[in-house]
Amino acid sequence: MVSKTEEPSESPATPTGQSEHDMMQDLRTGGCPICNHVGKVMFDFLANWQCELKNDEMVQQEFAVERGLCSAHTWLFADMASPRSLSKGYPILLEHIAEELLRLLDTSCNFSDAIKALVKEPENCRVCRLLRDSEEIYARQLAVFLEREDTHTACKHSRVICLRHLSLLFSFLNHKEFMRILLLEKAKYLRKTAEEMKSYTKKDDALERKLITRNEQHSYLRALLQVAGSRNVFAPQFKRIA
Repeated sequence: MVSKTEEPSESPATPTGQSEHDMMQDLRTGGCPICNHVGKVMFDFLANWQCELKNDEMVQQEFAVERGLCSAHTWLFADMASPRSLSKGYPILLEHIAEELLRLLDTSCNFSDAIKALVKEPENCRVCRLLRDSEEIYARQLAVFLEREDTHTACKHSRVICLRHLSLLFSFLNHKEFMRILLLEKAKYLRKTAEEMKSYTKKDDALERKLITRNEQHSYLRALLQVAGSRNVFAPQFKRIA
């Protein structure tokens, strides 16, 4: 059993606004809980922000100076926002970029490098920054929560955390033996998923599709989530594959 600190009489709110009860619910939902949390933060932000970008010229000016969003979040935002919102929010950005291009005419700089500098990269995208901050805060709180739970419960619910976020989670865990137990549980989960994928293809090849279980049918999705994280978070510009 993982050593515990003395628990308070009430479940405190986490920095992300999650109570400890909510965090257990997150772990029971299915899929990587950190991916799920970050995905919700991202969609909530973009849903609210489209109104600000459409109606507030100061926000539009700030958006232009920032040179917009990275490519992935630009297209995700386009899927969520209306044509009117985009048409109201983007003109100042385009005008700003046009002015930057015209300034290049009077310089002897490398045009290719100067134009590349106008393209928004993920490290400077406001949505990417928000997601990095959100996943770090949530992973830190999740580490505290798991170390306060009994080992069996912690292992049962944490095995679905994707590898990317498992790495982040481990950076906040303090108990070496607990980490070893979680690693063993993760390896078992990955092997079980691999066996279910093999069983799926074997039954599919033998035209025994009626014998395919639900776990086997969706095992490839669990595999992709484990190695790449949630599509909603890490590849939001692409259509769902299921």
